Amino acid sequence: MKSVTRKQSTSQQSGAAVSFTLNGRPASVKIPPGRSLLSLLREQCGIISPKNGCEPQGACGCCTVLIDEKPRLACTLRAEKAEGRRIVTAEGLPPNVRDQAADCFVRAGAVQCGFCIPGIAMRAVALLERNASPSRAEIAHELRGNLCRCTGYTKIVDAIELMARVRRGEPLPPADERNGVGASLGRYRGGEFVLGDFRYIDDIRIEGSLFAAMRFSDHPRALIRSIDAAEALSMCGVHRVMTADDVPGDRYVGLIIPDWPILVAIGEETRCVGDILAIVVADDQHLAREAAAKVKIDYEVREPITDPRAALEPGAAKIHPAGNLLSRSAFARGDVNAAFERAAHVVEETYRTQPIEHMFLEPESCIAIPQDGSPSLRVLTQGQGVFDDRRQIASVLGWDQSRVKVELVSNGGAFGGKEDMSIQAQTALSAVLCQRPVKCTLTRDESIRLHPKRHAVTINIKVASDSKGCITAVKARMIGDKGAYASVGAKVLERAAGHAIGPYRCENVDIESLAVYTNNPPCGAMRGFGANQAAFAIERSLDRLAKKVGIDGWEIRWRNVLDVGDRFCTGQVLDKPFGLKQTLLAVKDAFRNAKWAGIACGIKNVGIGNGLSDEGKAILQVVATDRIIIRTGFTEMGQGYFTICIQTACEETGLPPRIFVP
Repeated sequence: MKSVTRKQSTSQQSGAAVSFTLNGRPASVKIPPGRSLLSLLREQCGIISPKNGCEPQGACGCCTVLIDEKPRLACTLRAEKAEGRRIVTAEGLPPNVRDQAADCFVRAGAVQCGFCIPGIAMRAVALLERNASPSRAEIAHELRGNLCRCTGYTKIVDAIELMARVRRGEPLPPADERNGVGASLGRYRGGEFVLGDFRYIDDIRIEGSLFAAMRFSDHPRALIRSIDAAEALSMCGVHRVMTADDVPGDRYVGLIIPDWPILVAIGEETRCVGDILAIVVADDQHLAREAAAKVKIDYEVREPITDPRAALEPGAAKIHPAGNLLSRSAFARGDVNAAFERAAHVVEETYRTQPIEHMFLEPESCIAIPQDGSPSLRVLTQGQGVFDDRRQIASVLGWDQSRVKVELVSNGGAFGGKEDMSIQAQTALSAVLCQRPVKCTLTRDESIRLHPKRHAVTINIKVASDSKGCITAVKARMIGDKGAYASVGAKVLERAAGHAIGPYRCENVDIESLAVYTNNPPCGAMRGFGANQAAFAIERSLDRLAKKVGIDGWEIRWRNVLDVGDRFCTGQVLDKPFGLKQTLLAVKDAFRNAKWAGIACGIKNVGIGNGLSDEGKAILQVVATDRIIIRTGFTEMGQGYFTICIQTACEETGLPPRIFVP
């Protein structure tokens, strides 16, 4: 399905002229109709500090700019509203104000992934212009229109308080002059993140680039009868529409099980509303999305399976050829039935956790660039695993992996939600077939419908104790809603089973955990990786047992908490001390003296697990007398990994942090 562009696309033709002042300089720009001020600034004026987290929702605040000295959300304003206005972005702040913002946010530790911070910094500048000494409550109120997924806001309020003091003439507190692990080292390239100078993928411009947009399924479960791209292909500026027939290699990808098609073919069923049916490549992203909406799909709509228990019923429609049960994890120790019979107290309940959106503030984005004079491809990804991305992209293209070079661009948050591929394979395919660089960036709506969520898990748990409240038996049955595709769901539900009794002693356990396909959005990795869901059930059970025994929530946990030599849920012996008892002692008085308080404990495995070797490697490359490059294959996704690399290198070498570059 090809179309060669013969004339300029509508979106590139002249539009109405808008005149305004941008960062102190007069500007006059012709804009296509229907564009936002954010689009005008980013696409017409080359401004990158206002980030596009949710256009046109106005929900995240990442696009905050100053218009006539007032903070406004650029994504909610039509471009023509710029007429006659004075617009200031982070690029146009006075140098001393830029320095103050960068220094204060970095020094306060208020920068993690950094995607939201330029918008927050602009709001902070506006606040401090009208109120030189705001209270913490006033700062928090001012930030009500800005979201931050990473920090919890406390450090951001600290940073704005510090910025207010600096603006009043107080010096910055002295920097931590120690080196190595334990020192307070400023976030690597933190100032660039604060001021919006760091280029995330959607900020990167490649000369001659085309833009891709995805045509998503309108139904969670429907047979695809036909795909008609004629109207989209007739639009000026549309270069190509690709379907499943255009995939030269393996159409199915997956981190563990390759069950996720990058394009659903005619004659196949969709499995969720995140399924992609066609890829449109055009001169700009607006045209690509407009054309994607014009790709007509003929469906035979079928009843979706949205309950994992219904998916396990005999005769239920098969979502995948092998059936709807992805995995079963089960183990038992001791004699559970006998322990329940002689127990002093027993509680039983069914708990349900919900699917949860990661809400990273940077939507998925990818750039793929064919390499001149070489049958190879360079891919810029913000995924959590560049080696997994390379393997899967090469498989889709039918290439050897050596022909695909995947580079990580530090992303604007992930939390597990960017572990699976999103649009990397589709973007790579578009670039190879069009032989042009191609960028694809999802809207917030598209991001939410596509990427995996935290698993919803239903847990029936029965817990017994003796008269003193010591746990004697646990039986748990878990069913996890896998959604449409495997992702890492088998391992998430395995982890939920392995953490079923939390950080507590019990010698009689009977645990089963199922991961079940449905037509809901796929579920995969999210912080906690199954341990969270299990913790909810066991912790609530302990609270109910405590009431039966006649003790409080602190005491029942103290009597059951693991110690060195005790067996974990799976039977593994804990052979090293950990700080849970000390933590319980530290909160004991606060818990018992509070009018309203809850208490819970958590435990989580680290590393790969399953008995596999868990190792990491790094290379220190000396490139000058005062410069050492740290090479590592891990992913920086806002957690500060590069900063930790520098701290570790300082610790091991005794050299100062300024010479290290990750």
